[in-house]
Parts: sequence; C-alpha cells; structure tokens
Amino acid sequence: MCFLCFVLIQHALMQHQSQSEGTCAKKQVESSGDMVQDAVNDNLSPVYEKGDAPIIGILSQETYLVAKYFSEEHDSYIAASYVKFLESSGARVIPVWIGQNKDYYRRVVNYTNGILFPGGGTYFNESGGYGEAAQTIYSLAVEANNKGRYYPVWGTCLGMQVLGFVAAGEDIRVDCSLKNKAIPLDFVEGFENSRLFKKAPEDIISILNKYNVTFNYHSYCLTREVLERNGILSDWKILSTNKDEYDFEFISSMESTQYPIYGVQFHPEKNQFEFGKKQIPHDDEAVKISHYFSDFFVDECRKSPGKFPNEAMEKEAFIYNYSPKYTGRANGSFEQIYVFDKEDFDKVQLT
Repeated sequence: MCFLCFVLIQHALMQHQSQSEGTCAKKQVESSGDMVQDAVNDNLSPVYEKGDAPIIGILSQETYLVAKYFSEEHDSYIAASYVKFLESSGARVIPVWIGQNKDYYRRVVNYTNGILFPGGGTYFNESGGYGEAAQTIYSLAVEANNKGRYYPVWGTCLGMQVLGFVAAGEDIRVDCSLKNKAIPLDFVEGFENSRLFKKAPEDIISILNKYNVTFNYHSYCLTREVLERNGILSDWKILSTNKDEYDFEFISSMESTQYPIYGVQFHPEKNQFEFGKKQIPHDDEAVKISHYFSDFFVDECRKSPGKFPNEAMEKEAFIYNYSPKYTGRANGSFEQIYVFDKEDFDKVQLT
C-alpha cells in the first residue's frame, strides 16, 4: 500500500471515531438534560392535598336590598365581594340556598369545609328566609363540632348579628347607627389570647388599632349587655368594641368560647372589592387587614374534613356556574351580585 493511501485511510478512521464519540457525548448530554428537565417538571407539578382548597358555602338572602336594580324578580342573592374575599385566600365557593329543608343544610355542612353568613339587609323572622336557614346551619355546625368534626362559621355585619339571633333563639339586636365610616378597633383586654388574633402579626394589630381600616355600615348591633341579658355572654369572647355616631358602644368582633365560630360587625371584604362608597378604605393597610381576615378563616376551613361524594356533584354546586350582575353602575350597595331563582334551587340540591 502506498504511503499516501495509508495516511488517507488513517484520517478517515480517526474522523469516524471522533464523530462516534461526539454522538455518544451528545446523547449523554441530552440524556442528562432530559433527567434535569424531568426533575424540574416534577418539582413544578401541582400537588393537591386534602384541604388545600377548601370549599366554603355562602348563605344567600332575600332580595329586599337589591330588588330595585332589576326589572325581573329573583328569589335570593349573594354579593360577589364575599365570593372574591374567600377566593383571594385560596378557597372555592358554593352558594347556599335559603328556604330549604334540614336535610339539604345537613348535606351542606357535610360536604363543605365552612360557612359564611354575609352582610346585607333582611329580616330574621321570615319563614324560609336567611334567619331560619342560619339557625338550622348553626345548629348543625355545633352538632358537627361536638362530634369532633371541625366546622368553622363566619358572620360579617348582618351575619354577626344573626349569630346572636341563633345563639339566643330570638332577635336580640339593638338600634345602633354607624353608616359609611371606617374606624380603628378598640381591643378588649385579653383579645391577644383569642383564636382570631393570637397569631396575628404585630403590624396587623397595630393597623387595626390605629388606622381607619374597618368599614362600618349598619343600623343594628350586638352589645355586651344584650348578650348578658339573654344568658349567652359566657358563650362568647368579646374581642373588640366601638362606638356609633351617638357614642353608643357595640361589639365589633367576637368569637365563640367553644367552637370555631367568629363574627365581625365591620366589612373586611369591602376594602378589596367594593368601590361604591368613597369612605371605604383601599390603601395598603386596609387591604392587608382584609387579607388577614380572609386568610384566617380560609385556614380555619382547611382543618375541616368535609368532602363532596363525587367530583361531578362538586362542580355542579360551584358558584362558577353563575354569572354576577354588575350593579355598581346603578350606584348599588355592591359592585356585583349573584342572583338566584327557584329553578337554581331545584337544580342543585346536593343529592
């Protein structure tokens, strides 16, 4: 073989070996890269644990307060700000109908992880109304907690007043006018030992105590004296008080001494989601305290083991099945509301 041929053959063999090694190295790099990407993907995969996204019911109420915004009649409504309030802390929401039987409300308590009684304007003595539904749900919540099944209840404004109603067995509200005004809380001695505030960061307590961040809009309230007179003062821990425009003292926050049941006379949800009243605070401090209360209650609901029997029933019950109506344009009390009719009640009975 000539020398030139030998050199050419050697060069070709070396080039082939180099290409083979390069291909192997490339495959090793690609394989290594795939392993890294798989690990990253595994870390990014959503992990859904039981209780991470609790399902919370919001009790609807009669339409007395909002009927003027619609030409057609509706049976009940929920202000959208309460839905957003809970969703902002990771909860999912179902509307809870008024005018139903005890079996329906038992299913609500069994399938959900907590209930919110919203503010608004209605009567407590209406047959098949807000007060009657709240009474039934409250008794079922107490029953569940007595059996060791954690089930939280939250009442805002009218919802806190209805807690007094269901605990006493009669309407114990008194006249108390503080409308369209944001104020700080006057904490009661020992409030720091309450479930509602004992883990609150110092800046939250300072904001609540110093700044006008709790928005009030009410004509009635509960007082220490009325709780005592009706024999239920020992069942409630008063956490803060305030005074109305006539210097009349009322309870602005309280919690049950036995159960995960909480009430506030002010409106934490409005700080983030209602804009119809100029006096509603929307600054950083106001939004912080709104988040504090929603985070607290949603975390409480994460402790509850309630679960729907199946995913199809769960999805059928969600508030996502309904579209909110814009009422802010008509200078309504709420920016948006959900309205419901008898057809909705009949369709979703949680059975």
